[in-house]
Formats: sequence, C-alpha cells, structure tokens
Amino acid sequence: MQDSPLPIGILGAANIARGAIIPAAGKTEAVEVSAVATRNGGKADEVRKLASEAGIFEEYAALLESDEVEAVYIPLPNSLHVEWTLKALEAGKHVLCEKPFALDAAGAERAVAAAEEAGLTLMEGFMFRLHPQTRRVRELIRDGAVGTVRQVIAQFGHLLDDPEDVRGAGSLGGGSLGDVGCYAVSGVRLAFDSEPRRASAFARFDADGADQELAGVLEFDEGLGVVSSSISSARRERLEIIGTEGKISLTAPFRADKAGGTVEITRGDESTTEEFQADDPYLAELEEFAAAVREGREPAVGPTEILGNARAIGGLLASAREGGRVQSL
Repeated sequence: MQDSPLPIGILGAANIARGAIIPAAGKTEAVEVSAVATRNGGKADEVRKLASEAGIFEEYAALLESDEVEAVYIPLPNSLHVEWTLKALEAGKHVLCEKPFALDAAGAERAVAAAEEAGLTLMEGFMFRLHPQTRRVRELIRDGAVGTVRQVIAQFGHLLDDPEDVRGAGSLGGGSLGDVGCYAVSGVRLAFDSEPRRASAFARFDADGADQELAGVLEFDEGLGVVSSSISSARRERLEIIGTEGKISLTAPFRADKAGGTVEITRGDESTTEEFQADDPYLAELEEFAAAVREGREPAVGPTEILGNARAIGGLLASAREGGRVQSL
C-alpha cells in the first residue's frame, strides 16, 4: 500500500473538482480518482470523460461506504465542509477539504479532534501554500531577508456577478472572506509565522448574510496584519510583507498558478526581483496529501493550519457582525 496510488473519492462534481483536482490527479501516480458522487447527469458525463475508471455514485453516503475509496476530497459549499468531513472521518476515510475548512473555530476544533481520535489524515486545500513562490517567500522570511516582520497587507478580491454562484450565497457560508479573503488570512499568518491574538473588522453584508466587502486587522505579538477581501469589486491581488529591514511585495501571491508571479525584495535603496512561472499547485497539493497519508504525518496544511485560519476567520466575521468590536482569539 505504501507505494500504491491513494484511491480518492470526490463528494460532488464542483467546478474546482472537474477543472483542477481531477486533471491534476491524472498527472501523478500518487493518487487516483476512484469515485465521484454527483446527481447531475451532465457533470457525471464530464467526470466519465475526465476519469473513466472512477465509479459514479448518486449519494455522498454511498461513496463513503465504498471499499474502493481510502480518502475523500470535499469541494462542497462552505457550510457543508465540517459536516461531511465528520461523516467521512466516521467512515474511516482520510480527508482533503477545500478551503476555507471552517468559518469558525468550533467547527474546525470538532473536526481536528475527530481526525486525531480516528488516527486519520486531515488537510485543507490551500494549494497556494505549496506553490514554489510561497515556499520561497517563507524561506526569505525565515532567513531574515526583511528583518522582523512588523506589518503585512493582504488583499484579494474580484467581481462575483453570477447570482447562482454558491461562493456568494450567505445561506451556504458564502461571502468574500470565505471565497478569497481566507487566502489573505492564510498569507498574513504565514508571514508572521505565528497566530494572531485579536481581530477586528468591518464589512458590508447583503440580505442573505454574505459579506460583500470586508476589511480587518489581525493583531500579532510582533505586529499587525491587514486583510481586505471583496466579491463585489474589480479584481485585486496583493501581499506586502514589511519588516524592520525591508519589504517583500508579491504581484500574484495566491494565484501564481494562473500566469506566474513576481517577488520583489527591497532593502534600503536596493531591490531584487524573482520571477515564478505558472505552476500546478493542485498537483503538489494531492501529492502532499497522499504522502502525509502514507507516511502517517501531519500534512503541510494540516490541523495546525486549519485551526489557526479558522480561528482568525471566525474572529474577523464575528467582529464585522458586531460593528467592529474587537475579538480575542
């Protein structure tokens, strides 16, 4: 089993499953898509073309009962992540769950506890964390390229104008923080390499409860992280890490997989730029997940990251819903 592909079942034929995960699985021998659960006939036909050997199930629960599935990937709407993670763990399956794993600390804590008790691997699908560009930024920070990090500015937004898109449905856990702002939160935490102690935010919510725009601050022991997200304005993507001796600026910190990105390091009057090509971090994500399962270790974006991000996201949302009231994390 150690060298054999990890058989993965997918709960739902979401766009990201069909457009990213299944194609990435076809590029590696570390995993194989053994089953997909979907009631949509059109999507099922597309899945058959992408993964001809995969079994098609109409019910998620039936897939979880299959002996042909050792692990599951969950690309369901945000509000269903914790629920189906817990069901998958109860069925004895390892879990790779799409981001954001949870919009509050309580849900993440339940899932992490369940995974630990069952001895199963749990990973969140923050693929940008495994991109070579992100790995390089982490290396630069740890090598002291900018001194001690004092401020981090992370922005990610775009216009989500499809009323049927679940990413904007508040009743399903949609909103700007869950859609793209969670990347910004993860980026800020990565830059400080620690967890925030307090959170404060303001947001504009729609009638369904989805935050259309959010701006917040995370307070760390050594500095401040500014987070800005949107699903109702023009696209923007930025990460700036400012330290005591310089700064690092990224043009495409979260989606360098699309067209590559640049990392500019500035110290005093001197600047250097490193360029990164488009890459497939979904492939790296699947290979890391499979390796963690086979090696019995915590994956790169495992329980520690899941809890840290969920607590910060939950604090920001709670603050925004209370008019900016500071939340202790």
